[in-house]
Amino acid sequence: MSTATVTRDYKITLPKELREAMHIQPGQEFELIPNGSCLQMIPKRSIAELKSAIEEGIASEQYLSATEVFDRLENKYHKLATKNNRSVESSEE
Repeated sequence: MSTATVTRDYKITLPKELREAMHIQPGQEFELIPNGSCLQMIPKRSIAELKSAIEEGIASEQYLSATEVFDRLENKYHKLATKNNRSVESSEE
């Protein structure tokens, strides 16, 4: 498990092993979601990712609603985050 400290100006530096495992890049933006006593960080989606997801829905002739597209993208990111989280945990053992 990695730890980080909040500075006086409320900044947090993510540990190197976490940044590398999650492929976090400088300038990358995240949505911050409070969840009980936890804070969840979800990478913001780029226009290209959104466009690709919408085109996939149209190309499959499913004509997904915007909500369905965003739900699928969110699920994709949650699965990726969970997968990366497991690999970080197993590498610490």
